[in-house]
Amino acid sequence: MPSGKNLNSAGRPHEIRVLDLDAGRLMIEENLVKRAVRKTGIKARVSMVADNLAITRQGLLDAVPVLEIDGTIISRKTAFTMELLEDWFNRL
Repeated sequence: MPSGKNLNSAGRPHEIRVLDLDAGRLMIEENLVKRAVRKTGIKARVSMVADNLAITRQGLLDAVPVLEIDGTIISRKTAFTMELLEDWFNRL
């Protein structure tokens, strides 16, 4: 059985994806997300998506940056801050 924020409902680590087309901003977002994961203690796999075609196919081209957790979009068109990320991750 999953144990709170450490695992998702399937009993696996959370899947966190950040989608953005701006490479510089994506590097900053990756750093923030990974720091927030460590600080909150959740178990997660973090991946970055910068592929224009992949983002367009999902209909998110005009919504970047996008934060997706376990297949659910948590945030779009909003710059990430450490405080926001910690709040979202603590709710898992």
